Amino acid sequence: MKVRKAFVLGLLGLTVLAGCGVTGVWAVSGGLYGCTLRDEELADRLATFAILDVRQPDARKLGERYSNCDEDDGFAVAGQHYEHTGTREELLVFYRATAAKDGWQPGRDRDEDGLCFSKPYGGVTAYLSVWFPSSYDIEGEPPANAQEYGLDVTASHDGSAWC
Repeated sequence: MKVRKAFVLGLLGLTVLAGCGVTGVWAVSGGLYGCTLRDEELADRLATFAILDVRQPDARKLGERYSNCDEDDGFAVAGQHYEHTGTREELLVFYRATAAKDGWQPGRDRDEDGLCFSKPYGGVTAYLSVWFPSSYDIEGEPPANAQEYGLDVTASHDGSAWC
């Protein structure tokens, strides 16, 4: 009887210890808040999406491609900024057609100036966003570069991503 009781207590202790270890690994890897290593890896994969390189002939890249994980919301993001000389409407027409050819499904417009698309990717839903910086800066002046726009691709393993 004493051997059986010791065995049960030992087994219970090992179970508790294993549970604490798993919980600790989960918390350290971002389970409680922020991004996990899995999210960071997803951001790197999103940065390879060919759609981020597609632009009209009059557009040029601004800065470098970026990829990271939004610590507040825990989703992966990759993107590229561009500058163009055409109108916003021409640009939106271009990306509606280009995204459709690449298998992106139209979603709700981000606002009156932006677009949102989605498509499945590796067990998650990826979102493509075409967006424009604010039309005016804090002082109410037009920005130095009124023709700038961005392309972002976001995704998350827990479904928290959006345009």
